[in-house]
Amino acid sequence: MANTNRPQNLGALLKRHPRLGRLASNARAQPAPSQSRDPRACLPPALRDRVMLVEESQRWLALVENSATAQLLRFHLPRLQRALPGGASVKIVVTGQRQLDGGSSTHAMDEGKYRAMGPVLDEESAAHIARAARDMDDPGLREALARLASRVKK
Repeated sequence: MANTNRPQNLGALLKRHPRLGRLASNARAQPAPSQSRDPRACLPPALRDRVMLVEESQRWLALVENSATAQLLRFHLPRLQRALPGGASVKIVVTGQRQLDGGSSTHAMDEGKYRAMGPVLDEESAAHIARAARDMDDPGLREALARLASRVKK
């Protein structure tokens, strides 16, 4: 087999050719294209959808729905801080509710009162639980079952 002259370094090949040398130097002079303006892009996809970032005066708040998500985010926090402008500090806040569509709440407002979204029951199941609640001797359990029975699909 013939011994071919292979360059050991791609940079050396680029330097030898005038046109390729100019292209390489122009490419090095340009800033690297940012993959995304969203700093959450550095997070795994499963975590990215569960974190909402809010900029505060001196730091960023990472709003998460539960403590399990917060624990996962703690492992990825150094990477997230590097992705933020200026390497700002991040405080993780557990909100207890899922944030969707850029922060719109998943809670409905019913005549000015806060009504939590949660499981809803059909009328037959709600009536069965309401009957069971009336037969309970424990007042705490009776009230809890009555609240559960009130979650009727309308």
